[in-house]
Amino acid sequence: MPTLQVQEAYSFYRRFILEYSQDKAEIYQRYGFTVQGSVGSKDWEVFAAILVNDRARRRDGADLINYEVKSAVIGSSFEYQYHRNHGLDKLADDKSVDHIFIARSEAYTNIEVWLVERAKMLSKFDKWLPELLQNYQAEARQRFRRSVTYGFVKNQGVKLLEISDGVLTYFLEST
Repeated sequence: MPTLQVQEAYSFYRRFILEYSQDKAEIYQRYGFTVQGSVGSKDWEVFAAILVNDRARRRDGADLINYEVKSAVIGSSFEYQYHRNHGLDKLADDKSVDHIFIARSEAYTNIEVWLVERAKMLSKFDKWLPELLQNYQAEARQRFRRSVTYGFVKNQGVKLLEISDGVLTYFLEST
């Protein structure tokens, strides 16, 4: 289990995710847009890197040196996407790291961060491998997508952190 940098990650969340999205919300709503989607995947990757004290990978593959990071709305599935040119390498990388899942509300005020160890993900990746290979037999196919359900994450994962209404309400204590 990683040593968590909870306060540092929470500070990043408050400044660069919550305040950022809330500052944009009024303008978005005025023109008929939702805030949903205004926070990019890199923001979640940085948030996770701060939380677990990790760094970005320098090449294609997993997002961080020791973790893959996924985000989705609370209750929704987390999507994995594999591209034709690097799909096999990406799948191999995904098998070699633990996985951080960030479940969030549409307005980014509620956040759950879950850790699922790689061993609990292997059966999914092993099932996806022949499907990925078959997918790319068709020349026109450029992407292969699969998902992990929120229920799987809750059942197999360990909750690292929870934020409710923008307030840090839970974090896993180091033992």
